[in-house]
Amino acid sequence: MGNMYLNKNKESRSEVKQHLNQSRRVKMKRFLLIILALSMTLSLGACGVKDTNSSNLDNSGNISEEGTDPIVVGFLGWSSGPDALYGLVPQYLMEDYVAKVNEEGGWLGRKIDFRPYDISGTGGDFSEAVNATNKLLQEGAVAILGPSNSAQGTAVAELCNKAGVLHIPSSAAQLVTVDESGAVRPYTFRCGPMNDDLVVALANYAYHELDKPKIAILYETTLVDCVAMYNAFSDAYKGLGGEIVGVATYQVEDIEFRAQLTSLAKDNPDYIFMPAMAYKEVGNAAKQLNELGYGDKIKLLGTSVYDASELVEIAGKELAGTIFATNGDVDSSKFDDIKEEYNKNHGDSGMAVHMSGLISFNSIKILEHAILNSGSTDPKVLKETLEKTEGFEMFTGPNTGYDASTHNLEGLEFTIKRFSDGQVENLGVYAPK
Repeated sequence: MGNMYLNKNKESRSEVKQHLNQSRRVKMKRFLLIILALSMTLSLGACGVKDTNSSNLDNSGNISEEGTDPIVVGFLGWSSGPDALYGLVPQYLMEDYVAKVNEEGGWLGRKIDFRPYDISGTGGDFSEAVNATNKLLQEGAVAILGPSNSAQGTAVAELCNKAGVLHIPSSAAQLVTVDESGAVRPYTFRCGPMNDDLVVALANYAYHELDKPKIAILYETTLVDCVAMYNAFSDAYKGLGGEIVGVATYQVEDIEFRAQLTSLAKDNPDYIFMPAMAYKEVGNAAKQLNELGYGDKIKLLGTSVYDASELVEIAGKELAGTIFATNGDVDSSKFDDIKEEYNKNHGDSGMAVHMSGLISFNSIKILEHAILNSGSTDPKVLKETLEKTEGFEMFTGPNTGYDASTHNLEGLEFTIKRFSDGQVENLGVYAPK
């Protein structure tokens, strides 16, 4: 399908973003107050944090002196439970990368002390993330990478910016990098796309390339990312002139969707947009849509979570016709070396490299860029370096640097994919302009 650009809808995207920023400041104010209350009550020496690093950590709390001690870098990921692949895959990628860098002398002649923490929690629970962040700050971390969950990412951003420590999450909600007042969080820089940009691109693709289909929406109501994607997609599609014919909701970790799918099917949608944060939810919805007899007529729309081989294992051919937008093509030859090394080291884990993992992997590349180009590990200097950059290499693809007002990456490209006969077909690049 080649390269496709969204030039003619620039105004609608701007209006969508303004609306979302206003509504989100109202809707999320209460959420932030809860985060702040919890972060203030948890001590720096919080116990019960699940450390996935096998080595004994130095708990002295001393900040490394430039040019002498190892550079402490923390990583926060969901590394246990049913969604462990979203934390362990990027953790393994980073550990392998750090090992290689350390063999070559490290950064600025200093070895990297990589410290991953498991912050798995039900739904939007952020207590583990707060505990781990406080511990890493006490240990003198130069930067904290992750997490991918936006409720947790917002809590981590609050703590890192208060402490003046660099924070590079893959969390995709705007609130992670921009606070409730609309001010950018100075030390937080996103390492992947923002939810709004990804789903606005998908809405434009559906409207212009799928001939203005009727769309219903099924979304989870307690996760910040899911709510943000629902709002952004709905506003963008209706703003283009598209028709949203029905909306239904579910709760985190639900596996039964037959009632919602039956209700939505009554409005005869062509597609159901399901911005899930876990591939198992998508797989179950696809299977149940077919079991109910709607699968031939109604297809799913989604985002990067759909780009996982594990999803095919669950639903297979029942995903036929499902279309999703992601940050790149995991099957591209440019990832061959990364996947080859990963499979050699972690092939027995049962978890394949996926796009979400590669997006999280970007965070250590961004940190490396900041350190090597500034010649410093001072968080203030690193922050200023990232603010001034006009683009740099990431594992997933190009960018043109950071938007000063949001600390979102600019110049990103999105790949549109479709499931066909149990396989994933690349439809081409769709780049918002």
